[in-house]
Amino acid sequence: MTTSSRRRLVGVIGLVFSALVYAGTLFWALLTAAPGPLRAIRKFAWHDQLGYLSMVSNVSDGDLGNHEPVTETGVNHYPRAYYTAVGLVARILGLEPITAWNLVSLTLQLAAVVALALCLIRVSRRSWAGFFAPLPFFTGVLAFTAPDGEGWYRPLSSHAVLWGPYGVMFSNNAETAGLCLIIVALSALAAVWLRPTRPTARAVVSAGAMAVLGVLSSFQTYSFLTGAYVVAFTVAAMFLVRPGRRWWVASTVLAVPVLFVIGPVVATSAGQLPTLVLGMLPAVPGLIRGVLITRGRLAACAAVFAVAAAPQILWTLSGIREGDPFLTYRVASNVDLGVARPDALFAATVVALPLFVVLAIAIHRRVAASVALTAAAATVWVVLSLNDLWGANAEPYRFWIDCFLFCGVLTLVAGANLVGSRGPDAGTRRRLSATKALAAVCALVYVVGLSDLVHFTRDTEMLQTWNPDSPNAAAAADLARSTESVDDRLLMVDHCLDDRTIKATSGAAMVFYYLGMAWPENRDAVQEVMDARFNKQKITPEMAEAADVGWLLLDSRCTVHAGVIGEPGELVAEREYAPGQTLQLRRLP
Repeated sequence: MTTSSRRRLVGVIGLVFSALVYAGTLFWALLTAAPGPLRAIRKFAWHDQLGYLSMVSNVSDGDLGNHEPVTETGVNHYPRAYYTAVGLVARILGLEPITAWNLVSLTLQLAAVVALALCLIRVSRRSWAGFFAPLPFFTGVLAFTAPDGEGWYRPLSSHAVLWGPYGVMFSNNAETAGLCLIIVALSALAAVWLRPTRPTARAVVSAGAMAVLGVLSSFQTYSFLTGAYVVAFTVAAMFLVRPGRRWWVASTVLAVPVLFVIGPVVATSAGQLPTLVLGMLPAVPGLIRGVLITRGRLAACAAVFAVAAAPQILWTLSGIREGDPFLTYRVASNVDLGVARPDALFAATVVALPLFVVLAIAIHRRVAASVALTAAAATVWVVLSLNDLWGANAEPYRFWIDCFLFCGVLTLVAGANLVGSRGPDAGTRRRLSATKALAAVCALVYVVGLSDLVHFTRDTEMLQTWNPDSPNAAAAADLARSTESVDDRLLMVDHCLDDRTIKATSGAAMVFYYLGMAWPENRDAVQEVMDARFNKQKITPEMAEAADVGWLLLDSRCTVHAGVIGEPGELVAEREYAPGQTLQLRRLP
């Protein structure tokens, strides 16, 4: 076997190894749970996921309407392109919504790992580099040092938490998909720009990457913004490290404190979205220089990004202009979610340490691209994670988590670029020994951080899954689904039934909605019925009429039954799902 053949074989083995290790580590629970591979859903923090699944379920049933997904009334300004795509996959392939949900997410996550592995191989010029691709996804936040000392994440104020990338990836939602596509785009850009590539290939890859990043505005807001910031700051840094006048760099450094001064003023007068755009200020000098150096070609890429992102942005702006009450609520709910605290700084150690080590080595060896990648990663991490201090106040902890992943990815790519580049004095034994010592320290800290991943994979809550094919769940879904062809009024389910899972599996219109997603047309009436059901109280005929409730799904095992005062409803169907246990579907007048 020739040397080139051996290298190709090692590269292929690295790709397969990375994909299998990733899938086996993060998807084992879903691959082995009943009723079969990828057919269950994790129960940990699944409230939001069931809400997104309601959109998938609607589309799989042929409903492409842009309305609040559970009641199927009102208007939905929430980004839904990804859930529409998953629903179409389910409809075309004849899959259950949950199966399509897991399958599409697994495919995208493996695509991200493989794309990063290919990038590392090309940039480092080492066939073995692909074995390192899973590392950024497994990074921990040293949660064992937190007060409880046993978990895999750090709880902060309010509902904020800090956890490793697997804390985002396990949910399989649009944020997961968005992060994966950003990694694919970054890997493709690095592969063609950090190594000699034909101009045509660079142009095509750059335009394609910008289109993908722009489309993410219709996937999920935070992943879209993180991707936009990471790419903008990285591109700006690549042009700033080019030889030339230093005032470009000076203006960039000055822009950071300026942002923290004028940001709150802009937020007060213009609102959150303009303030988030203002957050790009530190990248502006480098981007302007890039436009000048490329004679406008960089601006053309920005235009592709803007066109791809425009539909969702314009749709959201239209809702804000019309005073949509849900969007108003969404902005006001971002309270006490900051990460400007010592434990957040310590949680960043596993990524921050190798990032600054690679940055220092890159500066010493004068490898400009590696300097740009790591400096941009550190800057965007600080800017986005502290957005509550410069006025945007857009869930800083979530940006911290997303940047935690991307800083790991960019550090790995920058390190690969160091391996593939030979700067001045790179080969002296003393400097090589120092580099190995620093790498050993980083590896040791990383291994210690893997304790979070071990706790994650062994967490009994994380291992719990819900089986949509259980007799009770399957019978409830069938009965709920039967209402759609008869009467379009809303279904209310018994107190011991879960309306969220029934919606996700049946697609039937329910008297329920998700406060943080979209609001139904008659929100107050629906909320009144939801409150009564939560308190295990029957609703009045007036409440049923106001909320447009027309169906009842009752379970014989419930000790207290839901219903309308003085109106039992007409028995339409009855299903026995276990000996002596039945479900009844009743229709109100």
